[in-house]
Amino acid sequence: MMLSKYNFNESLKRFEPKEKRCGYCFQNESENINNYDFIKLYKVQDRTNFVIYRTLKYEEMEIGISRCNDCVEFHEEASRKSPILKYAIYLLILIFVLPVFGLKVFVVGIALSLALFFFLHKYGKKSTVSNERLTLKQGIASNETIQDLVLSGWIFDKPSA
Repeated sequence: MMLSKYNFNESLKRFEPKEKRCGYCFQNESENINNYDFIKLYKVQDRTNFVIYRTLKYEEMEIGISRCNDCVEFHEEASRKSPILKYAIYLLILIFVLPVFGLKVFVVGIALSLALFFFLHKYGKKSTVSNERLTLKQGIASNETIQDLVLSGWIFDKPSA
């Protein structure tokens, strides 16, 4: 069975890995089960689609990937930075579109874009080296058990009728 590397927690209804080694950096040991990354997977059991009636029956499971404290901090930092970077890119696009509206706006836009560039450059350098550990998506994709489950029909997105 592909879930032989996991224990089923009855009270929380989830599969917890027996392996304590981090599934993202593959070096450190996980010290706390609350640091684990738990992923929900779904499998459609029965789907009925009539013109006026739809039903869907599916299984749901939650499976964990062990994660050390360093990787938890790395993933939390990445999730904090990503919205900032997204809005910074939106602002840069807006700044380059605004010159259509006049010279003053163009000068302010250039000044803001230079300041934003230096801020992002400095902000990016503070980031830890990402080559040492996997992102959340990479860790999920590299987990053999999750790969086997996906190949046997389990999906990440909750099915809808």
